[in-house]
Amino acid sequence: MSDSATSLSSLKAKLSHLKLPELSSSGLLVFQSGSFGLRAALFKADKDYASIKAIAESRQVDFTRAIAEIHQTLKKQHGSIPRRCILISPSLLISTLSLPVSPLKPKANSDMQELIRWEIEGATADDNKQWLIGSMLVERGYLTSSQREEIVTELELRQDQGGDAAMTRFGDLAVELAYLSSAQLQECFALQNKLLELDQDAIFGYQAEVTENPLDKQFSGLSDDILTTNSDNQSDHQWLIAGLGRAIRQRWYGAFELNGLKLTAFYPDNGASYAALGLRTDAENQCLIEVHSSHLVFLTGSPKNLKTINTKARHDGNLTLDEVLAICPDNIANISDYLYLYSPDDSLDELSFALAEHLNIEVRPLEQAPPSFSLPEGFSSNRLLPFIGIANHYLQFSEQGRACAVAAKDKEPPLWQKLLQPKVLMATVAGLVFIAACGFIIWMQMNLAVQEQRLVALNDKWTKESKVKQQYGKVEAEYKKLATYIEQVNTEIALNNKLSSYLSKQLLPAATTVPGALSAIANSINQGVLIEQVDLQLDSIIIDGRALKTRNASQFAQQLNENLKPWHFQVGDTQSSAAEAETADGVFIDYKMHLEIGRRYFVEESEQANQNNKTDKDSNKSTTNKGQSE
Repeated sequence: MSDSATSLSSLKAKLSHLKLPELSSSGLLVFQSGSFGLRAALFKADKDYASIKAIAESRQVDFTRAIAEIHQTLKKQHGSIPRRCILISPSLLISTLSLPVSPLKPKANSDMQELIRWEIEGATADDNKQWLIGSMLVERGYLTSSQREEIVTELELRQDQGGDAAMTRFGDLAVELAYLSSAQLQECFALQNKLLELDQDAIFGYQAEVTENPLDKQFSGLSDDILTTNSDNQSDHQWLIAGLGRAIRQRWYGAFELNGLKLTAFYPDNGASYAALGLRTDAENQCLIEVHSSHLVFLTGSPKNLKTINTKARHDGNLTLDEVLAICPDNIANISDYLYLYSPDDSLDELSFALAEHLNIEVRPLEQAPPSFSLPEGFSSNRLLPFIGIANHYLQFSEQGRACAVAAKDKEPPLWQKLLQPKVLMATVAGLVFIAACGFIIWMQMNLAVQEQRLVALNDKWTKESKVKQQYGKVEAEYKKLATYIEQVNTEIALNNKLSSYLSKQLLPAATTVPGALSAIANSINQGVLIEQVDLQLDSIIIDGRALKTRNASQFAQQLNENLKPWHFQVGDTQSSAAEAETADGVFIDYKMHLEIGRRYFVEESEQANQNNKTDKDSNKSTTNKGQSE
């Protein structure tokens, strides 16, 4: 009994040290890019909240290598990690717009993109001005705050002195003072270009303002058409907009895909902590100031929506009260009871007291308690707030109107739209033409093979009969006829090949009734008629001749009309006039006649009746024969 208990306890000890992989179905990786490099937080979703489990960071400038380094770090800590990812980036701009688009009846995505691009024009350039190389150098740890202050002071002195020294830039002066190396400066420049490049071809995400009127529930039974007609068509609606350049989006998406991760959405870095504020308070009016190393962001809203966003660049150096007051409205005490202040690193206690005194409002810091797991060196727990807010927003554990995302990949169009694209249509038509051409060629080859087999059979027949005819001289004429017939068959094969090629190109109808029509013309000539010329055309025959009397011409026309019926021709216009000269043979005939013969497209009733009678007789005869046989 003691041995079994000992073995059980040892098994429990082994299992306790065994690190089992976590299920990734409810997990999420939240990445954040910036001048520091790249960070990622691992989240696990519970019933109504996403909690953070681990954090990792990389200082690599290359996107793909940074993602791979973080991926390996988290994988060593937790075994299996989810493939689903989102990215918080300073490359995105965020703004609020009033658009004449109803949330009940939104426009198509392409129309919304064009409308937003038109309305938000100019905001991109202003947003890019906020990021300073000095702030990036400090955040990456290449400069201290005191060193940045010294460089700013020295730049101001040189600008006052004028001359070539006034043209010195911040980064060059930092290298000149040996505060950092040229390679470190170029590294920050490269990272700045990657993070802030926003091309003209931008893609936008948009989020309609969430309604907050409790009376809306009373009108839930009304149709969207009635609401749209009465109130939405002629009014503007508030939309939260986020924008990102297509080039940066494709670059990030490709980097994640190379590491086997699926990037689904981009979130702007500005306003990310406002999403976390909604998890702390449900005050009716909320105000928040985000303090970043290069700029300030002032945000106001409600428990369900982010309504206003103001961004202002910071001066180099320590944050001053005047800078914060410049971004705050004068009547902020009338907007909200509290002003929340968020800073990723710096402690702003003195600034909070000064703001409260000047603005006559209670200022509260927005802070995050240290987690249970260890953080990277120099990483403040306040930096977790944007991760927590965006993760819970993405997993729909917080109000959707507090943040806005840009899709990482365009939505695939339906199959029928893909098939209607010009390139696909052209390829389909080309394929059909190719199949038709191949079918025609195959048919011609099969027909040629049949003719060749027929030729081989005729050659065999000619060989056999020629052996017999050698013994009988009386059949020499038949031998010659057969040889001539074989030559005619060869000629017909060649002519058939040329004719089939000609007919396939020119699509001319086979005129097989013309010889019969000519025979009918010859059989209709009487003694009083002389035919001078017969002109064969595609669908008609024109006859010019002479007649002794008009009666002879009429008889010829009537007889010709009867003879032409089997060949589906009929006599059309007939003209006769007195002749003014004799014929080429020296014969003088009194009347000149002109007949036009055309196609006969209708069968007379008598002919149709004869054909029906013939059909009935044939059927009766077959029935009688069948009865006799029985």
